[in-house]
Amino acid sequence: MTIFADYAYYSGTYGGDLIPEEKYPSVASKATDRINAATFGRIEKGVPTEHEEVVKRCCCELAEQIYPITLEAAFTSASGNSSSGIIASETNSKYSVSYRSSSEVLGAQLKGATAGLDDVCSAIILRHLGRTGLLFRGVDP
Repeated sequence: MTIFADYAYYSGTYGGDLIPEEKYPSVASKATDRINAATFGRIEKGVPTEHEEVVKRCCCELAEQIYPITLEAAFTSASGNSSSGIIASETNSKYSVSYRSSSEVLGAQLKGATAGLDDVCSAIILRHLGRTGLLFRGVDP
């Protein structure tokens, strides 16, 4: 499977600098998978020329949303603890601290406590591809 936007596009045309080059292929592949799922596989074999730019931008923005979550998961599993993030609650007697991950905080800011990465990614895909016809849910002629 080919990713929709390579690192040269991400760092050059898109102007992205959040994702390091060595991590980009993995993260962009996940973004490409999400786009393929949303478009029902219509563009797996090639993006129509008139939609190339918007699909590339969508892929880059999705990758930037996915990267911090994968980075956080890698850090948590490597360190063996989950005490990274923002303090959600703290108790004084018999000291206790609970943390929220950056994805939970983002979800809470966008749509309430139950929102997550899927909601954020769906909103990005809809914003970029909503007027292209690529998200059409009917039967192609």
